[in-house]
Amino acid sequence: MTTMMQTFDTFRKKWQTLHHPSMDVDGDAAFYYEVYGRLFGLAVREARSFDEAVLFSLLLYTENIVAIGLDGVYEYMYRSLGDMVVRGCDELGMNAGAASQVHHIVSDAVAEARRSSLRQWMEDSVLSRDFSRLSGMMAYLAEHDRALRLVYPNLHYREAVFRRLAGEGQAVRQLLWSDLAFNWRDKHGDSLPFTLARQFRLLASSVDRSDHTVLEEVADSLGSICSERLDVYTVMGKKDERTVTLRHRDGRLFKDVVLPSPWTGVDLPLCLAAQLVTCQYKTYICGPVIRLQDGDSVSLTAVADWDAVEESEKDDARRHYFTTPFGRRISLYEDLYMVPADAEEAYFSSLGIYMDEPNIFDFLDCLAPGTNVRTAE
Repeated sequence: MTTMMQTFDTFRKKWQTLHHPSMDVDGDAAFYYEVYGRLFGLAVREARSFDEAVLFSLLLYTENIVAIGLDGVYEYMYRSLGDMVVRGCDELGMNAGAASQVHHIVSDAVAEARRSSLRQWMEDSVLSRDFSRLSGMMAYLAEHDRALRLVYPNLHYREAVFRRLAGEGQAVRQLLWSDLAFNWRDKHGDSLPFTLARQFRLLASSVDRSDHTVLEEVADSLGSICSERLDVYTVMGKKDERTVTLRHRDGRLFKDVVLPSPWTGVDLPLCLAAQLVTCQYKTYICGPVIRLQDGDSVSLTAVADWDAVEESEKDDARRHYFTTPFGRRISLYEDLYMVPADAEEAYFSSLGIYMDEPNIFDFLDCLAPGTNVRTAE
C-alpha cells in the first residue's frame, strides 16, 4: 500500500505489466497517467481504505470502455456484476458523493480519449491473419478481463476435465482459457468473439470511412469464428508438417487443419485430443495438442460430457447467492443463466434496469457499500 503518487515512468512500467506483453501502451500511457492522478487525488481525500490496486482496476475499466465497451455489455447483463465504478468505490470505502465524482472522472476520460492502444492491439491481432496472435489475444481477454472473471461459472468443473487429460502443467491453464475464450456463452448464448464482433460493428457505425472499413473487417473476422470443444480426433492424413485431416469421434471430417507447430516423424494414424477453432473458413488446433494411444478407452472417457459439465456449473450456481445494492437476495443461477420471459422486462434488463427494484442510476445516493458476490476462481 502506498499514499505516494507514482511518477510517470513508474506508472508506465506498471501499466505495461497490466497488459499483454505484445501490446505497446506508450501511445496513451500519458493519458491514463493523467486520469490516474485525478483518481489518486480523490482517493487520498475520500477513501477510507486506500488501495492503489483498485485505482488501477478503475483505469483498466476506463480503458476497456474507451477501446471496445466490452465491460459495459456485461455490466448491464449481470446484476451480480453491478456498476463496476461503484464496486471499485465500495472497495475504497468511498461515500456516494465521492463515488459520483469518480463516475465523472471516468465519464470525462471516455469522452476525452482520442486513441486507444488496446483497440489498436486488438485490431492488429485480428488483422494479422496469424491465428496464434488472434487466439493469444482472445485467451488473454478471457483470463484477465475483470468483468468476465466475475461472471464465469465455477471453473472447477472445466479444470477437472483438462487435468484428467493434461495433468497439472501449463497445458491445463492454456486449455482452460482457450475454452473460455471461444466456448463460453453468456446468458443470451453469445460467445466472446461474437460479442466483440458486435462491439466492433457498433464502433464502425460512428466513425469516418477509413476507420469504418478497418473496424468492419475486424468485426467480420471475429464474426466468422466457430469452435469445437475439446474432444478426441483421429489423424486420417497429413498434407505437410503443419496440416492434417482429422476425424472426430462422431465421424465428422475436418480437412486441412492447421497445427500449432510442425510435426515431424509422426506415424499415422494418431489419436489426439484438441480444441478446434475455425476462423475465415480455415480450421486451427487451438492450444495444446494431447497425443493419445489409438483406441485408448481411458482417453475417450477423459474427454468431458460437456452437457454434464455445464449442468454441474448450473447446480453450483444454484447454491450461491448475492445481495443487490437494494437488498434483494438472488441466486447466481438466476443471474448467470435466466433471461426474463416477459419481452418488456427482458428489454429493460438488457439496459441494467430491473422491474423488481429501483433504477440504480436514479438512486445512486442510496447505494449501500459492498455486495456479497462469489469471486471468480
